[in-house]
Amino acid sequence: MLKKTLKTTIALAIGGVFLWLAFRNVRIEEVWEYAKTISFWWILPFAITLLLSNILRAERWRLLIEHEKKDLDHVTLVAGVLTGYLLNMVGPRFGEVSRPVYVAKREGLNSSKLIGTIVLERIIDLITMILLMIVVAVYLISDLGVLRDIFGNETMNLLTQGVPLITTLWSILTVSVIVLIGYLIVKGVQALAVRVEKVYCWVEKAKEAISQFKDGLLAVREVKRWWMFILYTVLIWTCYTLMSYIPFYMFEATSHLGMLEALTITVISAIGIAIPSPGGLGTYHYFVKQSLKVLFGIGLAAGLTYATITHAATVVMVILFTPIALAIDKWRQSKKGGAPI
Repeated sequence: MLKKTLKTTIALAIGGVFLWLAFRNVRIEEVWEYAKTISFWWILPFAITLLLSNILRAERWRLLIEHEKKDLDHVTLVAGVLTGYLLNMVGPRFGEVSRPVYVAKREGLNSSKLIGTIVLERIIDLITMILLMIVVAVYLISDLGVLRDIFGNETMNLLTQGVPLITTLWSILTVSVIVLIGYLIVKGVQALAVRVEKVYCWVEKAKEAISQFKDGLLAVREVKRWWMFILYTVLIWTCYTLMSYIPFYMFEATSHLGMLEALTITVISAIGIAIPSPGGLGTYHYFVKQSLKVLFGIGLAAGLTYATITHAATVVMVILFTPIALAIDKWRQSKKGGAPI
């Protein structure tokens, strides 16, 4: 409980700092004026695209776990994905545990193994994002000055000038000490397990969970339909790009931007979302605002309005879709005679 509270507090602090950076030097009155001119027809296609992206993600996940159970319920998988996104808004990575636990309980699977598949999925998404970043870098961002304007001087100095030697040495020492302490704790617990039966049971359960987690990570070997997996990945990122593109039409300042610009915003905002703040709070706003300003000449107020509205729309829709999906899943389970959660 203390660990979760600490993680949430740190995440909120990070989100608060980035929100301050996002709204710094921008008059709230200007943002409000832009917000009053918004055309809201884009909400419906945006909502459909968001829902479709979650369905596609659920179906791609199926390919990683279908060797465990062939007749996985489509609605259960979608409900699990949406639940994960909803809880990620509460705390960083909370959803990465809640999604596999929910589906495992519904489908009678091992939750540790499913958690391993989530980690595998995130690794695949990271590789995809890096490839897209290369495309974006070749297309637009070849000047370090542009990168400094988007990500800030401190980040770019770290990337281009490296880490000072003393910092590197301290980092190596810190990691070494942590590894040593962890090793000693494991050895101590194993020695105690030989003498105390209850501890032995805990150790055996931990070993089993780690083994299942490893099997989940290696689930990539069990994928039979790789062409479907790649197709789902392409379609997922296409949906994400459309979720950046469709809101361009919310007001005149961004209506001239196209799909390539939307891809750029998608990739850069994904970096912001990867930073551990609740649901990309603050980090999304800052990176999207900076990207629109630096790369496409969109005013700070307009860029911040775009970021705020799209983020709010995503949050609201996830909040609306998730209980609906859970209710449908519960109803379907009751019709099949499954035990409700």
